[in-house]
Amino acid sequence: MNRAASTFDLTDQADAARLLPQAPLLDSYDAGWTGLTFAHYCHPPHETIEHCLQQHSLVVMDAKSRFRAERRWDGKLRHYNHGNGLVDVIPAYLNHQTNWAQEAEFSVIALCPTLLDRATEEPGSYDLELIPQGAIADPVIQQLALALKLELQTGCCSGRFYGEALGTALAARLVQNYAVRKPKVKAGSLSRLQLAQVMDYMQANLAEEIAIADLAALTGMSQSHFSRCFKQSVKVTPYRYLMEWRVERAKQLLRQRDLAIATIALDCGFANQTHLTKVFRQVTGITPKAYRAQLAK
Repeated sequence: MNRAASTFDLTDQADAARLLPQAPLLDSYDAGWTGLTFAHYCHPPHETIEHCLQQHSLVVMDAKSRFRAERRWDGKLRHYNHGNGLVDVIPAYLNHQTNWAQEAEFSVIALCPTLLDRATEEPGSYDLELIPQGAIADPVIQQLALALKLELQTGCCSGRFYGEALGTALAARLVQNYAVRKPKVKAGSLSRLQLAQVMDYMQANLAEEIAIADLAALTGMSQSHFSRCFKQSVKVTPYRYLMEWRVERAKQLLRQRDLAIATIALDCGFANQTHLTKVFRQVTGITPKAYRAQLAK
C-alpha cells in the first residue's frame, strides 16, 4: 500500500465529509447501528484524492442515476458506465481514487472488518480479504441497501435490531461471494438449551432494545451462524420471531381497554404507535384498533 495515501474512517462524519464534501441526503450516524454506517448522496462532479478506507465499503448506485466514472485500484485505471443499481465493493485499506463528471446519486455503506469476521464460522481464524469489484450487478446487495435506506427514511422505527440484521446479511454476502478464501459454512440448529436461553432473554427484555449481537452472545456463535441456526430451529428469522412475540404481547394488552394503544406500543418494545400498527398489520392482517374492536363484539 502506498503510505502517502490518506486514510479515512467513514464512521466519523467529519472524516467522511473530507472525502465526499457534499452533505448526504440521508445518513445513519444517529441510528446507533454497530459496525455499520450508511449515507446516501446526490453528489455533483467530484474527484477524490488517492485514499484508503478503514472499513470495507459498498457503493450502491441509485437506479435512476446514469454516469461515467473512473476508478484507480492500486494504480490501475478503469473506466465504468455506472448507475442503475450497480455496486462497487471496496476492501478496507485498498489504495484507490475515483472521479465522475456528472451529478451522481448513490449510497455508501461502510462495514467494519469485525462485522465480516463475525459473519464467519470461526471468527479471527484467518485474515479475511475481499476481491475489489467495480460496477457489478448484485441484486441482493442492492435490495439490502434499499431496505437500509427505507429504514432511515421512516425514522428507524423497526429498531436497532433490524438495521444490524441487515448489516449482518450484507457482511455474510461479502464473505460468501467476494472473499479471496471462502469460509466453511456450518449447517445445524440451536440446541434446546440454547433456544431456551434465547427465548428467555427475548421475553425478559421484550420492551427493551435487543441487538442480534446480544442473542448470538448467549449461544457463543457468530451473528451470522446464530441467525442461520435460529431460522433452522424455528423456521423464521430472529427479527421476525421477535416481532411476532411482541405482537402476541400487544394482543394481550389490547384486552385492557383502559390502556392507550400508544402506551401498549412502548410496553411491547415498538418505537411508537405507528411502528406497532405497521407490524401488527403485517402479522395479523388488521390494525390494533380493529383488533380491539373485534374483541368488543
